[in-house]
Amino acid sequence: MCEQKTDPARSTRILLTVIAVLLAIIALELWHAGPGMTPAASAQIPDSGLQRVNLIDEARRTNALLSDILEHLRTKPVKVEMQRTDKKPGRGEAPRS
Repeated sequence: MCEQKTDPARSTRILLTVIAVLLAIIALELWHAGPGMTPAASAQIPDSGLQRVNLIDEARRTNALLSDILEHLRTKPVKVEMQRTDKKPGRGEAPRS
């Protein structure tokens, strides 16, 4: 039986050729897939201007409600009633009179 010795430079060239072909295939697959595989980043960015407008609208509504409450307190009498609770005093508490 005769053993054939291969040249190390030749086997290295074959290996590098195989690697180059595989890299070319990967590059073609990535190029063919294109940017359609990844979602657009613009859909993930919140609209800060719209958020600010919403906050301002809520602040205006809150101010309007507070103005109504203040006007009611200034113009109309407020009746306050004190009521006792039905709770019995616990330990260490003095009974209310």
